[in-house]
Amino acid sequence: MKAIGLMSGTSLDGVDASLVDIADETFTLVKFVTLPYNEEFKKKIMRNLSDETAKLSEICSLNFELGYQFVQAIDLLLAATPYTYTDIDFVASHGQTIWHNPHHQQGLVPSTLQIGDASVIANMTGIKTIANFRPADMVVGGEGAPLVPMSEYMLFHSNTKNVLLQNIGGISNLTYLPKGCQIDEVIAFDCGPGNIMIDYFTSKYFQMPFDDGGKIALSGKIVKEIFDELKKEDFITKKPPKSTGREQYSAKNMEKLAQELHFSHYNPVDILTTITEFTVYAICYNYQKYIKDFDEVIVSGGGSHNNYIIKRMREILNCGVFCQEDIGFNSDAKEAIAFVVLGYLTLQGRPGNVCSATGAKRPVILGSITPSQKSHLKG
Repeated sequence: MKAIGLMSGTSLDGVDASLVDIADETFTLVKFVTLPYNEEFKKKIMRNLSDETAKLSEICSLNFELGYQFVQAIDLLLAATPYTYTDIDFVASHGQTIWHNPHHQQGLVPSTLQIGDASVIANMTGIKTIANFRPADMVVGGEGAPLVPMSEYMLFHSNTKNVLLQNIGGISNLTYLPKGCQIDEVIAFDCGPGNIMIDYFTSKYFQMPFDDGGKIALSGKIVKEIFDELKKEDFITKKPPKSTGREQYSAKNMEKLAQELHFSHYNPVDILTTITEFTVYAICYNYQKYIKDFDEVIVSGGGSHNNYIIKRMREILNCGVFCQEDIGFNSDAKEAIAFVVLGYLTLQGRPGNVCSATGAKRPVILGSITPSQKSHLKG
């Protein structure tokens, strides 16, 4: 069986696409690509992530535009392979989160919205498409996140080691797999910011999309006054289960933070070092507060390429800290593979949520299935 996983995350870098071979519930990465968003399209998504700047007409259009982007990512993925649309059994698409509200607040019920309509994918490719993975978990009392833990349990659990899997995308999130654990013993939750603050202030001060390799952060020093204030953020110390997103780390909120903490009074290099150190702090604080007993940490996501983050985690933690590549996997492909696993479980009629991670009252089958249209298309 061949499947494709699609992921567009909080970093808004583009569409991650993984081609995966599935045999006896072993998921093997065949190929991975990223289709970058151009700057204009990225800005269009960005302004529709905020109540102050969002437009219903643009969100409606983006729902289809993202679908077309996902199809382009599939085409890029299949290029220079022997496979065509007709060889693919299903596509599993996370979509692009526009808003994620896991709690009752200001008269709003817990809810989530991912766009990038599956009908565009299924009808343009003729491939059965599974999408909308988060809502079912929320309906039964979960936060709809994190969803990656089920795939991590299936791919990485060990009978000999307590394993911590740390993803550092826009948001950082962990999955803890105690040795010999069953699925209901898995612990997973969001730690706080991953690349989202780093990328924002790299763009603001250095006109670059991200701090390549953490070079800027490595060249500066921590501003203690700012760092001490950042550590007071409520979400970092909040007890799990917990999840967050761009809503908390919006451009508006980060500009407000910069003003309140007088970023303009300091060297921008030192600001970025401090922000990056805070990202590391949020991760390690949650380990030491809520996990404690772990033998190794395996890091994935864009943050795994930031040498400042990896260096500081190795200095702080008394265990081996590895990147996915160190153990034969692909750091960037992990989340797209995770949605292949979830899509596979959906088609098998099996639950995909981990209740101990999301807080859901019971396991549920995730996702909505848009049927294939292969009879109408040539591969």
